Order: sequence, then C-alpha cells, then structure tokens
Amino acid sequence: MNLIPTCTSFCEKLCCDSNFCARLGAVYYERIIEREISSIKIDHHSNVLCVGGGRTPYTACLLAEKTGADVKVIDHDASVIQDADKFIASWNLKQGSVVCEHCCGLEINEQNFDAAHIAMQVTFQEEILKHMLMNCACPAVLCRMPKEKVKAHYPGSLPDPVKQTAHDKVTHAHISMIGETCIFTDFHLTAVDG
Repeated sequence: MNLIPTCTSFCEKLCCDSNFCARLGAVYYERIIEREISSIKIDHHSNVLCVGGGRTPYTACLLAEKTGADVKVIDHDASVIQDADKFIASWNLKQGSVVCEHCCGLEINEQNFDAAHIAMQVTFQEEILKHMLMNCACPAVLCRMPKEKVKAHYPGSLPDPVKQTAHDKVTHAHISMIGETCIFTDFHLTAVDG
C-alpha cells in the first residue's frame, strides 16, 4: 500500500466535507502559492489554467483569492469533479473566479491563458508542459516538483534534463512534499522541445 495517496485521499475527503478543514488545509499551500505568484505576473486581469486540481483544488482557489484572477481547473479523473465543485462553492471567494471541468491537459487547446499551473501529481508532466507552451501559447507554465525523498511516488514528474531548461525556479524549503516549482516561459520553447 502506498501511504502518500492513501493519506492524501483521506485528507481530501475531510476537506470536501468541512469548510473549516478546507481552510485549515490551505495553510499547507499558502506560502507556496504566494511564492509562485510573486515569480510570475498574475493579477485580476489574468486567466489561469490549473491542470490536476483533484478533489480539493487549493491552488486554483488560492490563486483566484490572492490575485483576483479567473481560474479554470481541470482534472482527468471524472470521479473528483463533483467534490471539486462542492469544494470551490464552499470556498466563498471574495475575488476572482474558479470553474472546474473534467478534461485532460493534452485536450486543452484554448489560447487565452496568461499562465498554466501543472500539479505535482499530474502524470505526463513533460507532454502537458510542451502542449501548454506550443498549442495553448501560454506565456508562463509552472510545474511543481516533489522533494527528492518522495520523488518515487510521483513517476510522472519532469525528468531532470527538462527541469534544467526552466527559466526560473522557486524553492520551497518549509515542510511539504513540494520541493520546487519550475517556471517555463514561451521564450524557452526550443530548449523544452529539444
């Protein structure tokens, strides 16, 4: 039994059933999101795509709440969408908006996003990154990477040679499984595509 997905699933269930637990769970992501926001330009005029929101799309809700951006969050697992919609509704956003859809990151072809955010648990991160930069013309794509000690639990993460082509990186030193966020821009298409 893989302990990380089991614990994650249990915590997600709690957060979907209780707004108090959801807001408490946001503490885990808050500093991570703030550091990611400061690394690229996201504001109340921005349209952001979050790939891999799961049952509890914290990243999408916090991005909207902290910047006023309009956020579209997608997940390829149809079984999580109803819970994600419930989670978003209970969030009571003061600014920005979040909509959730059942979709795979490789199926998105819209070209109106100012940034895309790829969750750490997303499989095929490399393919989705290339798709976002080339087909969706995203000016910036953020990819969350696991810390080395938990990397084996995230086999779909970007390979090291691709991570090295990142325009910038935000390191997350506090207690979390997230090691860093790699930031890719449309100016680095050749390096990522090569």
